[in-house]
Amino acid sequence: MKLSQLLGSDVFMPPEWDREFNHIVVDSRDIQRGDLFIARRGQQAHGEQHISDAVARGAVAVLAEGAQGFRCEWNEDGDGVPVFVLPQVGTELQNWLHRRYVLSAVSLTAVTGTNGKSSVSQYIAQLANGCGSACGVLGTLGNGRWPELKPTRNTTPDLSVVLRELDELQQQDVRYAALEVSSHGLDQQRVAGIPFKVAVLTNISQDHLDYHGSMDDYYAAKRRLFTEYAPACALINIDDEYGRRLAADDAVSAEVITFGNAADASVRYQALALDAEGMQARLTTPWGEADIHIPLIGEFNLANVCAAVAALALQGFSFAELCAATENLQPVAGRMELYVKAQAPLAVIDFAHTPDALLNVLQALKPWHKPLTCVFGCGGDRDRSKRPLMAATAVRYADQVWLTDDNPRSEDPQQIFNDALAGAASVHAEHDRASAIQAALQATPADGIVVIAGKGHEDYQEVLGVKHAYSDAAELMALGYCKAGLAAGGWHDQ
Repeated sequence: MKLSQLLGSDVFMPPEWDREFNHIVVDSRDIQRGDLFIARRGQQAHGEQHISDAVARGAVAVLAEGAQGFRCEWNEDGDGVPVFVLPQVGTELQNWLHRRYVLSAVSLTAVTGTNGKSSVSQYIAQLANGCGSACGVLGTLGNGRWPELKPTRNTTPDLSVVLRELDELQQQDVRYAALEVSSHGLDQQRVAGIPFKVAVLTNISQDHLDYHGSMDDYYAAKRRLFTEYAPACALINIDDEYGRRLAADDAVSAEVITFGNAADASVRYQALALDAEGMQARLTTPWGEADIHIPLIGEFNLANVCAAVAALALQGFSFAELCAATENLQPVAGRMELYVKAQAPLAVIDFAHTPDALLNVLQALKPWHKPLTCVFGCGGDRDRSKRPLMAATAVRYADQVWLTDDNPRSEDPQQIFNDALAGAASVHAEHDRASAIQAALQATPADGIVVIAGKGHEDYQEVLGVKHAYSDAAELMALGYCKAGLAAGGWHDQ
């Protein structure tokens, strides 16, 4: 596409500077040769300061936000790179992006909620593949055609990144994609104008109040996906009060399909039995009823699978084929991942970093009637009010609790401890995370379970703005643990 085609008749484009470009990029670190760089005003800084970097990386033109003007930058080859300064960059960028990237051949599912976004989107991709259709994923665990995902900086990236990734999926003839849509992403217009076939609400519980300020504002941000984006179908979990409120909201114009274990849910799941390889369950839906077996732990995972099956059934997938494909589902990285070692307690790694998520994990393991230990931390520079709630949850549902560092970021780790310990007593406190894990394992009987919560798939620990290499899984493996295959009877490997 040429600059004149992108900007239309509103901006005069001299023919000698009417460059062909590949992608529209707002982060200079992502520039590839042939791209167009957008230097817009941000909350903390202006993209103007990154123009030289973008040009050095191969940008062929720049649109910068500011009083109208023009200048030339020079790249290392001595070629002139036009910099057009325009006052409408901030207001017109969305229109330009949708002019460059037209999503006409991919059916999109948006997944929002406090917990379960990654699991539902990944299960959608796994099930679609199991039914013979390639599927893309954009979210916390990476972007791209599943399972070959590229790392991402944000759960919901900038709109320019989202549209570029979806356009690339279209070019690969991928016809389905699932997107994790965060409350930050909705509030900051990172999915503006994207046509969603299905919008899913997994649940809403306390999180991100440092950003939103109150649960009402947090809910309002999630609600926007269903009221402002006009998805064809709204798939809503009514097992919590916020889901029921949304399902009854007259501002939701889409067809509403409810799911959950509530008797009045349109798509209902019922756990039937727990065994060494996972869960047996029954799905009752508008497309029929089926008994399934999933190789996953925890009833909340059953809710996530139910959402994934329903989201694809609403897009025309065979319900029978989807149910058959559930038998081959694999746990999402860092979500209820099981590690085993002979004559040692089982270890479960999970990303749970909210009170509700931690509660779900601990309750999911209670039916196995094993001594339960919890190792958890609270992130720095995040919602302080959830810290004592997490500690209280851990103490209530686990037999032993270790409080340790998560990602302190720029905050004093001891202050994080003080906040958490205000909600609980009888907690072991150890800042060094590896030491806390080792101590918890040593203190837990060989027939017990140790839950290591908070970091999940992350391979770093952020302290004072610096990311240090660290992995809960790597620590376990250094202690002689290995990842269990549930289908191989991991619960028996002791």
